[in-house]
Order: sequence, then structure tokens, then C-alpha cells
Amino acid sequence: MPEQTITKARIVEDLRENLGVREGDRIAVHSSMKSLGRVTGGPVTLIEALIEAIGGPEQGTLLMPCFTLPVEPCDVRNTPCRLGLVPETFRTYPGVRLSQNHTHRVAVFGKDAESIAACHIGTLPLGIGSPFHELAKRGGSIIHIGCDFRSCSLIHVAEYLYPFPFHSAQIAYPEYNRTITLICEDGSRILCPPIDNPGDSAGFCALQTEMDSAGLILHGRVGEAHSMKIRGLDILAMAFNLFSKDPAALLCKDPECPVCPHKRRIVETWNEAPTQHRI
Repeated sequence: MPEQTITKARIVEDLRENLGVREGDRIAVHSSMKSLGRVTGGPVTLIEALIEAIGGPEQGTLLMPCFTLPVEPCDVRNTPCRLGLVPETFRTYPGVRLSQNHTHRVAVFGKDAESIAACHIGTLPLGIGSPFHELAKRGGSIIHIGCDFRSCSLIHVAEYLYPFPFHSAQIAYPEYNRTITLICEDGSRILCPPIDNPGDSAGFCALQTEMDSAGLILHGRVGEAHSMKIRGLDILAMAFNLFSKDPAALLCKDPECPVCPHKRRIVETWNEAPTQHRI
């Protein structure tokens, strides 16, 4: 029996009926194209289905990470995305606005595209005021299509917002530990030092487990892909709650990881956990 093809209409229906996506929603999407099944029209079909589900550019906002490798220089418009077929296709989709960041650029389409993309100018890759943070503050949700919390970029924002003792140590992947020239859309060049680069995400599923237990994740199928929808502010709040109990809760346990063991050692000597944080 031939494999059933997944149409745009099917994806729109799944997004609305199974994940509760509505017109006017602001959503950030992490996706695995192969998990959806055989989609007629490929990644463009998924992108157009997402846009239709949120009511088009006049009503909703769609954001995808278009992160790059730490290349020198990084051209906002022309450097390829390292995250796969869907965000790379979205990067050049008509009407998309690209944020200006040297490693963690995002692509945004729709009602809030210009203002959210502009939030990245002069801010940290995934820190306070960055596009993922701004989307969450505006009531946006995170959608995972065929992938889990290991790809949830908003958790990196939570890590930055929480006053961890290892922030000042500037622990990052070695390849990111260098100054990169950012070529902006207008052709101007900005030198971006290696400050506050995000760390490892292998341990992020611990937060997924916590949020599942609290009933804060809406599960459903999009095409053939197990998918999830989560309010951005819930992710931040639950991450802060987890950090207050165990500051090392989302650090991976791989002794070969170039990031987490160093952070864990600093946390182990941290005697007084903070009682306040900011969203």
C-alpha cells in the first residue's frame, strides 16, 4: 500500500484541531521535516500551512530559528542556516524578516515580524530582549513538530535570565569563543565578541518532564509527527522553578561535554541560591 501523502489542508487542520493554533497566534516553531511523513510540496507546504493556521501575515506571527555556524564573517542575508531544511527554506521565504545576530539569527513573518526582528539588534544571542524572549513576553507559544525540548531555544533565554554563578565565567563551546564580524542587511559591519553564547541543551528534556507532569504541554499529531505546543511564559516560569530547586537541573551529565561539567563545578560551590529572577 503506497504511503499516504500529507497535504497543506491536513497540516492546517492538525495544527488547529490537535494543537489549538488559532488566528492571531504568535508561534515559534522547531521542526523535523522527515517526522511529518511524505508532505506534498515539501517544506514550503509546511510553512504555508503554519501561516494559514495563524491567520496570515495580517493577524499572526511565525518565528523560526535560523542559527548559523560560527563563520567569519557572518552575512545576515546570505549565510545558510545550520538547523535543517524547514528553517533554511523559511529564511528566504517572501516577506520574512531576519534578525541581525552573528550566530543565533531568527526569521520572522507576519504582524510582529519587523518589531521582533529588530529586538536582536544590539542584544545577546538568546538573552534578555532577544526575539524568543520578546515573543514569549507577547504571549507567544513554542511549537515542536517531531522534536523535543533539546531544540527549545527559549530555555537558553531562561538560563540567561536566571542569575547563575557561572555567567561571569563565559563558558561556551570552543568554536564559538572568538570574535565574529556581522555583515548587516545594509552592508555595515559589526564586530561581535564571544559574550554570553548559549551552552549545551542535551539535558533540557528534564524540563519537558516537569512541564508534562504539571499538564502544561498540549500534545497532538501534525501529519505523522508527534508535536507539542507550550506557552512561552510557562516555559520561563517552570525553568525558574526548576533552577531554584536544583541549579544544575538542566546541565547534561556527559563528562566529555565542553560546557556542562565546568558549569556544574561552579554550581557545586554556590552556597546561596538567589530568590529573585526576572521574566
